[in-house]
Amino acid sequence: MAIALGLVKVSKRFGAQPILEDLTFGLQMGEKVGLIGRNGAGKSTLFKLLAGEDSPDSGEVVLTQGLRVAHLSQDPHFAPDATVRSALESALADHRELIRRHAAIHEALQRPAADQDRLHAELDAVEHHLQHMGWDLEPRLKEAQTTWGLQDLEAAVESLSGGWRKRVALAQAWLKDPDVLVMDEPTNHLDPEQVEKLELWLQQFAGSLLLITHDRHLLDGVVDRMLELEDGGVTSYDGSYSDYLLERADKEFREARLTVHMQNRLRRELAWLRRGARARTRKSKLRINDVLELKDDVHERSQQEERLSLSFAGGANRSDSLLGAERLAFSYPGGPELAGGLDLYLRRGQRIAILGPNGCGKSTLLKLLLGEMEPTGGVIRRHPRLTVSAISQGRGEMRGDLSIADNIAERASMVKVGGQDLLVLVYLTRFGFPADQQKRLAETLSGGERNRLLMAKAMLQPADLLVLDEPTNDLDIPTLQNLEEALMDYPGTLLLVSHDRFFLDQVSTHTLAWNPAGAPRWEMYEGNPSAVRRLRAEREQAAVAAAREAPRTKAATRSEPKKKAGLSQKEERRLAELEAAMDGLHTRIRDLEAGLGDPAAFITADGPGHQALRDRDAARAELEELELEWLALEEKRAPQPGAQSPSRFSA
Repeated sequence: MAIALGLVKVSKRFGAQPILEDLTFGLQMGEKVGLIGRNGAGKSTLFKLLAGEDSPDSGEVVLTQGLRVAHLSQDPHFAPDATVRSALESALADHRELIRRHAAIHEALQRPAADQDRLHAELDAVEHHLQHMGWDLEPRLKEAQTTWGLQDLEAAVESLSGGWRKRVALAQAWLKDPDVLVMDEPTNHLDPEQVEKLELWLQQFAGSLLLITHDRHLLDGVVDRMLELEDGGVTSYDGSYSDYLLERADKEFREARLTVHMQNRLRRELAWLRRGARARTRKSKLRINDVLELKDDVHERSQQEERLSLSFAGGANRSDSLLGAERLAFSYPGGPELAGGLDLYLRRGQRIAILGPNGCGKSTLLKLLLGEMEPTGGVIRRHPRLTVSAISQGRGEMRGDLSIADNIAERASMVKVGGQDLLVLVYLTRFGFPADQQKRLAETLSGGERNRLLMAKAMLQPADLLVLDEPTNDLDIPTLQNLEEALMDYPGTLLLVSHDRFFLDQVSTHTLAWNPAGAPRWEMYEGNPSAVRRLRAEREQAAVAAAREAPRTKAATRSEPKKKAGLSQKEERRLAELEAAMDGLHTRIRDLEAGLGDPAAFITADGPGHQALRDRDAARAELEELELEWLALEEKRAPQPGAQSPSRFSA
């Protein structure tokens, strides 16, 4: 099969650091290939070489003559004064040139000395393309506008958000109708609906595709070959991303067995050396050299197989009920309602994906639940001892004016990990920050490095509730896989916002999905985001069936006495008793802990400090039991409209 685009023995260095070394690969006609690799492996460098934005130090970029090529960069650039319309029209420049050339060929054919055969052959090629694309450009522009949801063609592109700018760039690539399409992270900033449109287009695309992305769901649905960029070269795997995972896992298993074999051999050879072996003969000298080389090989393989260690610790709260929102409402001044009377209860162990388009209020909902913003209606109740760890989309938890190390432990040399003290320097190396770089200011870090730093920081804070807003941005696939495993092992409750559908499907147990026509605006489903469409259809069918059944049961239920909502008088009295008892226990625990600060209380085995410690632990256990009972009664009590949250649960 013919090669559409490729690299031949290409090398590229930045300073002394080699990025690509003697790299050769080809994209065949009609082939769809996915390219993955760790951050810093050279994916963006390779894209720039293919796009002509950079040139190799050696080797060459090969493109079959006559093919139309479209490039979509990770961060698209437009003319400073470009409108959406002018940006789209610029993508049709080649099309306009073909229309002009069509007229020129007809004019040339009228001349007696014209090369009739050559001109007729060129005319056939031009007309074939124009018949496919159409002669009138305006319908094509309107189709692009509809396909990619570009509502205002006169809007200035520079004024648009990242998601809308990416839509304009996608529409440009779509309008070019290319033979070869090269895309670098096309799903960045896109909401789920637009990602589905992109996936459908790429599935139907008849040309050659090179897709550089961390979106594993997109790779699985589109490509038929995978390339992994590593150590300046590429390894090819036939099939989809899932096929790549299976083949890669088999390869890693074989590599691990070989490493174990080499480690065992190295132990035997080192034992031989320790017994006093001397390099007296040529054979002994060779064996000693072999041992030293083997030691280097084992060390290198062990370094390669070492994985980023991620683990989120759960909090000390043993309650199953952590947070409750009732009839929650919120809107910005002059804006639409974003919650619509939401009832939401967070239980321990739930991993909830928050799913919705850009602008629907996902980040706002998180801020409401965390108490960073006040609702305009309804109440939010939080467990008195709820502990929270969060990474926001804006990464505001990181201080750019501090070094990497000081962001973890300001002016401290040790951190506590799993109950053990560990040097900050050692801890950060686990997250890919070499010791000689840990004094760098955090503001100089790349997006992926900032994300890793914030995860390292979050993992030092045991929490009952972990809130992650777009945690997958700028992370490479190996780090994403490690993050998935860490979140699935996390014992607390997780609230998760991400555009990475594969990631959400792997991690989440429940989905809180946006429904713009619903009241409330959000609907909870038991299952991951991929199951939501089916579950929503089943729920709608059940609602229709219930509506048909309602007239039949209305008469039967009319005579039944209505049960009074809320608490009974006995339960109201019990609630008051619990609050008084809990206040007393809080006071007792504070008094006992004040006495525990005196070292003299622990000098002797029968000192008063030991008994105070036992009394404090018993009071805590009793308080925990009372809190569980009290929280159950609070959830049962139906608040009056406009009622304020009790002070015990105030944000």
